[in-house]
Amino acid sequence: MNTTVAAIHAQVSVPTIRAWCRTGVITAAKTAGRWIIDTASLAHRIAIGAMRARKAKPMALAPLTRAEFEQEAAKLGIRSTFKDTRCHGEYLAYQATGAPYDDTPYQWLLIRRGATLAAEHFTPQVRTTHSHECLTCGLDTRTCDCR
Repeated sequence: MNTTVAAIHAQVSVPTIRAWCRTGVITAAKTAGRWIIDTASLAHRIAIGAMRARKAKPMALAPLTRAEFEQEAAKLGIRSTFKDTRCHGEYLAYQATGAPYDDTPYQWLLIRRGATLAAEHFTPQVRTTHSHECLTCGLDTRTCDCR
């Protein structure tokens, strides 16, 4: 099988298939300048990728109003300001990966608040950024805790 057919079967790009051939990830031979790929080797690689690609299912998150968020954050000793855009971004990242950025109670509060915002059809404002503005929380990058 050639690289185009292999890429379609593996649901990856043709350059990825070529890289797998060059590095020996899949068994292949180059004939007349083209890769001829072993079907069994490709099937084995696809099976390995499927095992690793399983994501945790996002759990149901209880709604959290802004006031409740601030109360819960205060209980954790966090009194910094936050923006709804950050909570929404954390929730979107959680949905994409199935896991929080940090597994901390505060991170879960951000995700819960973001889930509430998403349910309310929150759309972040398009804004201009300044040289020292954090893209995650909107605060000064020299003092924010996002990094």
